[in-house]
Amino acid sequence: MRVSVAARDGLLRHFLGEQARDLDATMAPVADQPSWLIPGYLVEGRDAVRALYERTLPTLAEGWIDECIRALDDPTVIHWGASHCTIVYSHAYPMHFSQGWIMIVIFDGDRIASEIAYLTRPDKLSGGDLGTAFDELPGVTRTA
Repeated sequence: MRVSVAARDGLLRHFLGEQARDLDATMAPVADQPSWLIPGYLVEGRDAVRALYERTLPTLAEGWIDECIRALDDPTVIHWGASHCTIVYSHAYPMHFSQGWIMIVIFDGDRIASEIAYLTRPDKLSGGDLGTAFDELPGVTRTA
């Protein structure tokens, strides 16, 4: 069994919102109680996830989200489960592959409940520190 078409389309809308640097569009397909585990942080709750995107959308590298969108239809890197998808980026996705990105997206019905990002090459991470003001927000825990 595979996630619903609506869930897949929600992930696409989420990525398109990121690409447009549109905070409301990015957050629209996100569940009411989301949890993001990204390099350096556990971010829990809608307000904290929104704050994460407020900080990161303006700094996204050109082409980063293009790779995310392209991966949605590439069966060599994306694997769909009943309530999640896993993206293991290959050489065909140089921006993500250079850092060794592996991403798991968990759905709650048709909405994005969680994003989990792992790096197989954490020494290659560019950026990653969202600042002490971010650390102090409710729902944000620094993990590194």
